[in-house]
Amino acid sequence: MDTSEKQIKRIVLNRMERCSVCHHVFRPDDIHVISRKPDLWMMMVECDECHARNFVAAVLNDGDPSEAQLALRRLTESGVPGESEEPAPETAPKGDPVTPHDVLDMHEFLASFNGDFTRLFAKP
Repeated sequence: MDTSEKQIKRIVLNRMERCSVCHHVFRPDDIHVISRKPDLWMMMVECDECHARNFVAAVLNDGDPSEAQLALRRLTESGVPGESEEPAPETAPKGDPVTPHDVLDMHEFLASFNGDFTRLFAKP
């Protein structure tokens, strides 16, 4: 985690100290960066106890607050990318379900992935 991410998370924690549902105290690990642009960061704060979620937009420098409001509205309406409220079809393979954390981990991996699949899957 870079310095700017630590600073942004600290600011979010100062504003959102506790879960509004169960009053659990938030920690930096409860904040997940969904997207990051130079002037707008989108984050999800998920309570470790009750799993209540809050979407947060951090507008930096000369960012456009109306863009942040629109992005938050889209996230609120659609939820976390890759997450669906519909049950899995009967033909779905058995195994551990994909969690929001899995989706966020993949998002972070792809943010820095250079597209070299040959190297990614090469035998050591």
